[in-house]
Amino acid sequence: MNPFQGRVALVTGGASGIGAALGSALVDAGAQVVLADVNAAGAQRVADALANQGGATAIALDVSDREAFAAAATDVVERFGAIDYLFNNAGVAVIGNTLDMASADWDRLLDVNVRGVIHGIEAVYPRMVEQPDRGGWRGHIVNTASIAGLVPAPGFTGYAMTKHAVVGLSVSLREEARRHNVRVSAVCPSIIGTPMADGARLLGEERRLLDRTARRPRFPDADYCARKALAGVRRNRALIPVTPAAHIGWRLYRIWPGLLRPVTRRLAAELAPLRD
Repeated sequence: MNPFQGRVALVTGGASGIGAALGSALVDAGAQVVLADVNAAGAQRVADALANQGGATAIALDVSDREAFAAAATDVVERFGAIDYLFNNAGVAVIGNTLDMASADWDRLLDVNVRGVIHGIEAVYPRMVEQPDRGGWRGHIVNTASIAGLVPAPGFTGYAMTKHAVVGLSVSLREEARRHNVRVSAVCPSIIGTPMADGARLLGEERRLLDRTARRPRFPDADYCARKALAGVRRNRALIPVTPAAHIGWRLYRIWPGLLRPVTRRLAAELAPLRD
C-alpha cells in the first residue's frame, strides 16, 4: 500500500536541497505537495519543474514567524482539506569555532532550526489530532534533524545543539502523539552531495570546508536522502538515519562512545582550531 497516494504534504525548506528532493519524491508517490520556503521564487521554480509529475504548489513562508506558519497551515487546509504530512525541513547552519559565534548566530539557529519546528507543530499537530483517522493514522510529522543531533559535532556546536533539540522533541512527542494516532519521526542525514557552504554561515574555516565539499560526488545526494527518508516514513520509524555515515556513526556512538573520539577531536582541530 502506498501511504502517500492522495495525501497532502507540507514541506518547509522546499526551494532547494533535501526539501526540493522530498517534494519531487512525494509528487512521484502520488501526494499533493505544498512547498514552503522563505525563498518563494525558488519554491515556485521547484513546483513548476514538478508540474508534469503531478500536483505541487509553492507558498512563501518564514518558519521563524509563528503567525505566518499558522496562517500557512490554515490556507493549506482550506485549499486541500487536510495536512496529512508535515515535513519540518527548513534549516540553517553556522560552522566554525564557537568562540567566533555572535549572538545573532545563536539567535538565527534557534529561530529557524528549533522555533521553526515548534511553530510547525503548533500550527499543524492540533489539526492532525482532529482529522479523521484514515488507514490507522491521522497524520505524520517528520522533522529533519541530523547526525549532529545524535553524536557530538565540534565545529558545528550551535547547529548540533539545535538538532539534538529536534531529536529530543521528536522522540518525546512521538509517545504523546501515538495516543491520537499521529506519527512523529526525525530524519537524520549526515553530509550530502551538495556544497555544505551553500546557505551556511562560515566562521573563518571556508578553505577547509570548500576543499572537503569539493569531493562531494563521494557523498549521497539529496534525492538519495529523500528516498531513504520516505522509506523510513513508510515504516513509521522514530529515527531515520538516512545515509550510511549516519547509520554507522549513530550505532557506534550508542555502543561505544569512545570509538568516535578520534573523529570528533579531528573535527575540533580543523573547524575550531586553537588560537595563536
